[in-house]
Amino acid sequence: MQTPSPSVSAADQVDLVQIFGALRRYLPVILLLPLVVAAVAYVLSSRQPRVYEASASVIAVDNNAQNSLINNTLVTAPPLPQGAVDQVLHSRSLVADIVSRLGESELDAGAVATIRDDLTRELETNTFSRLKVRARLDTQQRGVYEIRAQGGTPEAASALAQAGVDALLNWDNQRAKQGVVRSRTSLQQQLQNLTARIGNTTDALERQSLIAARGQLLQNLSQVTVLETAATGTLIPVAEPVAPRTPVAPRPLRNAALLGLVTLFLTVGGALIADSLRRRVEGPEDLLPLGLPVLAQLPLLRKRQLTGGFLSASHGGALYESVGFLRINIQSLLRDGEHRRLAISSSYPGEGKSSMTAALAESLGATGVKVLVIDADLRRPTQLKVWAPQRLGTHPLIGTDPSLAPAVTVSEMFTRPNAAYATNVAPNVDLLPAGTPQRGDGGASILNQPAFSAHLQQWAQGYDFVLIDTPPMLLLPDTLAVAPYTDGVIMVVETGKTRTADVQRSLQNARAAGVQVLGVVLNKVNQRRDAYYQYGYAEAGGAPALGPVGTTASSKR
Repeated sequence: MQTPSPSVSAADQVDLVQIFGALRRYLPVILLLPLVVAAVAYVLSSRQPRVYEASASVIAVDNNAQNSLINNTLVTAPPLPQGAVDQVLHSRSLVADIVSRLGESELDAGAVATIRDDLTRELETNTFSRLKVRARLDTQQRGVYEIRAQGGTPEAASALAQAGVDALLNWDNQRAKQGVVRSRTSLQQQLQNLTARIGNTTDALERQSLIAARGQLLQNLSQVTVLETAATGTLIPVAEPVAPRTPVAPRPLRNAALLGLVTLFLTVGGALIADSLRRRVEGPEDLLPLGLPVLAQLPLLRKRQLTGGFLSASHGGALYESVGFLRINIQSLLRDGEHRRLAISSSYPGEGKSSMTAALAESLGATGVKVLVIDADLRRPTQLKVWAPQRLGTHPLIGTDPSLAPAVTVSEMFTRPNAAYATNVAPNVDLLPAGTPQRGDGGASILNQPAFSAHLQQWAQGYDFVLIDTPPMLLLPDTLAVAPYTDGVIMVVETGKTRTADVQRSLQNARAAGVQVLGVVLNKVNQRRDAYYQYGYAEAGGAPALGPVGTTASSKR
């Protein structure tokens, strides 16, 4: 038997789904903003002055290859330490020499003046871009120095590189000559000492020895004098600069790509941060952390679909199928109940709770189930607006005295419970309308009284389902007052508008009041956002296509 693989934790799944969901919601901005930034960067980079770069190379040789006599008299220049060439090339004396050499070149005076000003400014700021040194040396400081120079034209870059190399070689030669001069001075001093000793000695043998030593010094001095004119230091030119054909800057395409990528990363990060700070419910994945089942997803209906009213739109098409799923799921949740009661609410007004309640009641009634709808939103009643075209008449509830004047609204029934009449609005569906909107605390006072439980028990007799349309949970406490007398609350959430934090607050309020929330209904789901609703049956035989959910324009609850 194959062992099942361990499942991924729910938290990990939620994180990934939320991240991809947030990126999908901000996808137009994520794609468009980097493209705009890249295009602007490309245009601006294209307008920048062109910069050309030329390079020349010199090699650092081993000073042991010099004349052995010079080595014995410590005349050869010592090897250059790491970084010495870069320091020398950016010294004031060498910059002055470079500018002087440029003045003698074929460059025009304006280009020379520009380079001179740039080199002087770089010395003051200690940031160098006109002339750079790249060294590739071994442990004995032998290797190649590459001198790179930048100019506004190929000729300027080439001339600057050549002037830099010439000035550097001249400095190195002068460094080597300084050693030879010191050696020559030392030999001259030795010669003077020997000459003085020869004049002062009386010993013939010693005199002959000193004369022989002086002869050797004279020979060495003549060699040093000749070498002084041929001293070359430790740097030898290798490659001359060549005028470049293409500029090294600006690079519009590269700059555009880099800025586009940076903007893309920043936009993605900003989208995730913004989504985490103000996350809205966009689909079932956003409700997974709440641990509640999504009982249905009702599609967003267009104006042309609502010309005959919301209930008319629920008789076919996407809304018909979605309400059917909601009916089946609720019947499964409350399978064992004899008198099943549900409070329908939302976090804020306008999420479609009232129209969803009416559609669910009509769907239940169509299956032969007797349904009572109670409009408990006494401050802003809506149910009569939804059912108005379909009111079929009134009849007394069980326990009502027919001799009494009918009480046809919740407010009247509360004061005269024995005269309660229901309004028949659809086959097997009755409505207890709220009546005149209550101001102040009038509505809350009715729903919070202990007698409301007894009245609800009396009104519910003879019905299989009781659907109570209650006010929004974050605005009024009425839902929390009514819900304890029911089997639980169904939350209606408008996709793309209701924030996840608001749904969490509603659930926290319900838990604090000991109220059970049975599930969530996603309302106004955009068909383009959920591929599930793209599937339909129309091609198979003309039956209504399956699609997402919405609310009627007339129902703002």
